[in-house]
Amino acid sequence: MFVLKILSVLTTAFYVNAQFGDYKQDFGYVTVRDGAHMFYWMYYTTANVSNHTERPLIVWLQGGPGGSSTGIGNFEILGPLDENLQERNYTWVNNFNVIFVDNPVGTGFSYVDDPIYLTTTNDQIALDFVELMKGFYRSNPEFEEVPLYIYGQSYGGKMAIDMGIRMREAEIAGTIKSNLRGIAMGNAWISPVDSTLTWGPLLLAAGLVDQTGYEQIQTSARETQRLFNEGLYLGATAQWSATQTAVLQATTRVDFYNILTKNPVPQTFDNELEKLMLPDSFYGKSRRSRNTLNTLMNTRVKEALGIPANVTWSALSNSVFHALRTDFMKPVTENIEKLLNETDIIITKYNGNLDLICSTTGQILWVDRLRWQGAEGYKNATRHPIWINNRLEGYYKSYRNFRFFWINLAGHSVPRDNPAGSSAFLRDMTSFG
Repeated sequence: MFVLKILSVLTTAFYVNAQFGDYKQDFGYVTVRDGAHMFYWMYYTTANVSNHTERPLIVWLQGGPGGSSTGIGNFEILGPLDENLQERNYTWVNNFNVIFVDNPVGTGFSYVDDPIYLTTTNDQIALDFVELMKGFYRSNPEFEEVPLYIYGQSYGGKMAIDMGIRMREAEIAGTIKSNLRGIAMGNAWISPVDSTLTWGPLLLAAGLVDQTGYEQIQTSARETQRLFNEGLYLGATAQWSATQTAVLQATTRVDFYNILTKNPVPQTFDNELEKLMLPDSFYGKSRRSRNTLNTLMNTRVKEALGIPANVTWSALSNSVFHALRTDFMKPVTENIEKLLNETDIIITKYNGNLDLICSTTGQILWVDRLRWQGAEGYKNATRHPIWINNRLEGYYKSYRNFRFFWINLAGHSVPRDNPAGSSAFLRDMTSFG
């Protein structure tokens, strides 16, 4: 059972006497509820500024749910160091202060005292996030007026929407001092049924399945839709998993996160989550690379950050996914409409065009159905090309506070696959990047 009563926020920070690597950092735990402890890790920007508060604050959220931002997002995607501790020249820390958050609780270095404290809905995740940010600002009040942007990849994009709702409510109520300016959804799990129904057509158009394979995939996908429409959400999640299996069989294990590659056929799965959802942002990574990150996080990183001995980091949390499996297939489009209609928060949707699991075609379906004041204006807006260094990196379309970015040569993890294309949506939202 989720405990709704919000208790006093306690913050424990370890950055005074230790850090990992040479980059200036802040990190620590915030007790967001009794028995629920969330971990964040911030890198101060290395931009040539007189004070780090001259640059925005970006929160990065990994997907899953249950994927670790402090590990995957940090070392695999956009942090200052890669998993081999080599400097990354396109790190977002070059231009922004970046916070990697292990959420929901139970993910990465975040932990719960008992499984009853795990979240079961997106709104519960959002409420925990508000408490995390209260604790962060309490320790770092200089950031209260700094523009805040939330970037969520995959399921992180779904979480970011409800976080935006709750953060704006808290700002209006005066229970938090923050300056939320924008939310970005990267290859996001916003309307799961729409995404699932596009797997077959995309694979058929790409020549990765024949008509028989297509029909097998679509039969399974339509059953997922039926279960969802009947309110059988747990069954819909299970059938969604079955549809993944149909895709893997029809394509000889196409990579869900980049259709140009294939996953090796495993002898066994590490855990139940890996059966349900291939680990986002790990495509193209060998088992050895995964083990490298796991070892790094549980030895050198854990020691440097002063993580409690009883906490073991993992890239993906099976228990977190399991707790949210009933909520997994539910969309958050109504709350996107709420943000667009009732706030001035910039809402950005960006998508790598080589992704399958959160395909661009699936995103367009729900975007075109959004009911908001600028819907007609967006529909009639011109789509512009993104040219960077004489190379076409994608396209964008915008109207009022909503924009959509199509990014070429990128799969599920756009910031890693196409840093140049990523700079386009970063500059559009923040003026930096």
